[in-house]
This record gives sequence, structure tokens and C-alpha cells, in this order.
Amino acid sequence: MAARDIEMDRYRTDEANEAEPFLAELENGEGKLSAISSDAGAEIPEYTLPPRNRILRFTRWTVFGVYRRIFLMVFLFNLYHAHKIITMKRRSRYSPLLVDLTTAASANMLIAILIRQEYVLNSLYRLCWFVPFATPLRIRRSLAKIYEYGGLHSSTAVCSVLYFTLVSAILTREWITLRIADPLIITCSMVVTSILWTLIIVAYPTIRAKRHNIFEMLHRFGGWTVLAIFFPELWLFTRALGHQSGPSSPGADLTKLPAFYLLILSAFHVALPWMRLRRIPVRPERLGVGVHAIRLHLSEKVKNCVVYRIADSPLTEWHAFACIPEKDGNGGSLIVSNAGDWTRRAINNPKKFYYTRGIPTVGVLCMAQIFRKVIIVTTGSGIGPCLGTMMNIPATKCRVLWSAPSPKHTFGDEIYGRVLEIDPNSVIIDTDAVGRKDLVSLAYKMYKEERAEAIFCVSNKALTKHLVYEMESRGVPAYGPIWDS
Repeated sequence: MAARDIEMDRYRTDEANEAEPFLAELENGEGKLSAISSDAGAEIPEYTLPPRNRILRFTRWTVFGVYRRIFLMVFLFNLYHAHKIITMKRRSRYSPLLVDLTTAASANMLIAILIRQEYVLNSLYRLCWFVPFATPLRIRRSLAKIYEYGGLHSSTAVCSVLYFTLVSAILTREWITLRIADPLIITCSMVVTSILWTLIIVAYPTIRAKRHNIFEMLHRFGGWTVLAIFFPELWLFTRALGHQSGPSSPGADLTKLPAFYLLILSAFHVALPWMRLRRIPVRPERLGVGVHAIRLHLSEKVKNCVVYRIADSPLTEWHAFACIPEKDGNGGSLIVSNAGDWTRRAINNPKKFYYTRGIPTVGVLCMAQIFRKVIIVTTGSGIGPCLGTMMNIPATKCRVLWSAPSPKHTFGDEIYGRVLEIDPNSVIIDTDAVGRKDLVSLAYKMYKEERAEAIFCVSNKALTKHLVYEMESRGVPAYGPIWDS
């Protein structure tokens, strides 16, 4: 076990950003084990994980994971489509080509926006929920990966930027050769292209993780600016094509330009969540002693397995928290743990209300309900989203492996009691009381002993990725948040 403890030391993390603060945790997710039915100091037998092929597992689950496979397929399709557009025989050298390229750019942008819409995501998840237990496990394993939809968002966004860059390059060439005389369209193109490439650069995972707040602000205000400039640019675009190829050319009439209607749909869906911007009153309940966690009670009716995004101010940083519904169906609560500046402020100085927008969404944990029996691995305040799901999927048997510092004292008797109601034999690790254990080995041991169908992990980013990787590389269906936004 010593060797594995040394290996797992690499997965300690101090989550500087809070893309998903309800999943972040001060601890590294490993702690000391205290089974409910055992004495605090009881030793847990070691469990050796089976071997795996290092090259194949790295290629299959890292280089060509589901997210990247989706990205690659969409990118290759767009590459094929772009080749067809560029090589197509045309009567005019530029006019129809520019029309087709702007249509492709606008279509990709619309898809990138739609796949992030709450009602679209909820519909996709709920369609998967209809799959019965009798469906082969292989199919259910694949459907449970629906949460990797971010691959579609990022790929269509990148393709949209590439298409628009090509349009800008062609327009610039036309302006240099004096075929287009209006400098305004070139100015708009350069501004939009610069903003789009800035968004692509800051969205790169490494940069986004280090500067998530900057990424969020640029993504929001940069996206709004691009959409605002797109419409006058389209009008300038049609005017330029009309002067170049005549008023009867395909792109000379704005109302006949497909990109115009695609941009209207894009702008509408960007504005849609903000149409439901509202303040929700909360009642804070401090958990434990010191700056560790706080529970925010909501008075509005809460649906099962949903996530709320809240903020101090509508135009600043937003944070997602899974909601635990009340037993009587009236209201719910969010658990906020100390995982960064914003959460620390929320714990030290909780407000009487927070802003939320759009509609609550479902997440990765809700896919547990398409399996007969699952192992839920979580650390710290990750128990919040787990409870919100486990309490409402009675047909699925859930076994719980929870690691937290003094969990009963920190999170209160109610939360602790609810865990035991769901799984009386929960394995709870008190990181303040007993020695550190390897959650990967323990999760695998529970999976084998219980003959479960899948493992779900809700922890910090490093541990979640490591546990899911170690399980999947051994053929065990494992799922966890991917922090792609």
C-alpha cells in the first residue's frame, strides 16, 4: 500500500478555480477509513488492482476519450464540408463562396450555443433516462457518457472561428485588390476575428484552469460583442457583394442570407437564460466550526437531481451547486465548501439572496438511474450533489464511499443521517481520525463485492479524473464531471 500512497500523492490539488465549486474540496479526496460498522481504528484489508496495458489504456481513455472523439468527428465533418465548399464550381469566384462560408460559420456557432442551453441538455438527459434496466449494459454505458457533450460545443465553436477567419481573409484580399472599397467591413471582420481567437486561446484547458474568472468574463462579454457586431457586418457584407457581383447575386439580399436567420437564432438563445434572471432568497446555515462549509436553504420548490447556478451579481462570476431537495418537496438546499475566494466569501459573509438565471439543469450523477446498482465515491461537500440524486432514484441501489474531515461534525447530523438512510452500510472516511487509504482500490473492491454496474465519482478535479481513468482502463464503467466549461 505504501507504493500506491506515493503514487496517489501526485493527485493532490488546490483547486484555484471554481468552475464547479460544489465538486471542489480542500482535501485531496483521500483520507482515513472508518467504516460505519467498524471501530475507528479498524484496518481495512488491502485490495490489489488488476494490471492493465499502459499504452492501450493511455490511448483509449486519454488521447481518444469520448470528449475528444466527439471533437474529432465534428471537426473532420466540417473539414470535409469546407473542402466541398471551396472546390465547388461556381459562376462567380467569390460571391457564392462567401455566402456558403458565412452560412457554415453561423451554423456551427448556433450548434455551439444550443448544446449549452439548459432545456436542450435537460431534454437529452431525460431521453436517456427512459432506457430500461433490461437494455444491454454496453448500451447503457455509452448513454451515460452524454455528459461529454462539451466535445460538440468546443468543436463547433472552433470550426465556426476557422470558417469566419477564412471569410475575413477573403474579404481582406478583396479589399487589398480594390474589389471591395468599404473599409468598414474589413474593420468589423478584423475586430470580430480578434475577439474570436482570443476566446479560443483563453478557452484552452490549461489557461482556463489557471484564469477561470478571466475566461468566464471574456467568454460572456466577448461573445455578446461578437454577436452585436455580426449583424451590421452582415449588412455591410451584402452591400459589398451587391456592388461586386450585382444586386441579383446570392448574397446581395440580407433577408435571403441563411447566416442572417442563423444569427438571429443564436442571439435569441444567448439571451434566453437572461430572460429568466431572478433573485432567490436563501437561509444560510453554517456547518461545522471555522471556515469550511455552509448550507444555503431555498424556499422555492426544487426538482430532483438539479444544479443551480448562482452569483452575487449577474455580470460577475457564476458558480454551480447541486441542490438537495427537502423530503416534503418544499424547498431544498445547496452545500458550499471552502474551495476558493468566492466560496470563502459566501461562507464568511453569506447573503440573504443570490441571483440565478435560466432553469436548473441536471448533471452527470443523474445518469446513475439507468443502472441497477452503483458505487458513489465522493469527498467533502461532494456529498451534496450525491444526496440530491441518490434520494430520488429509489430503483437504483447506491453504495456510498465518502471521505471527509469529521463528516458528522462538519456537515451536521441531518446530512450524515441521510447518507445512512440511503446506504446503512456506507463506508465513511474520517480524515481527521484515522489513516489515509486509497479510494481507487476501495472503490474497485466495493464494485467487485457488490457486483455493481458502474462507479460515479464526485470529488476534486485531480482525484475524479484519476479514479475514472483507473476504473475505465480496467473495463469498469466509471463517470465523473469533466470540468469542460
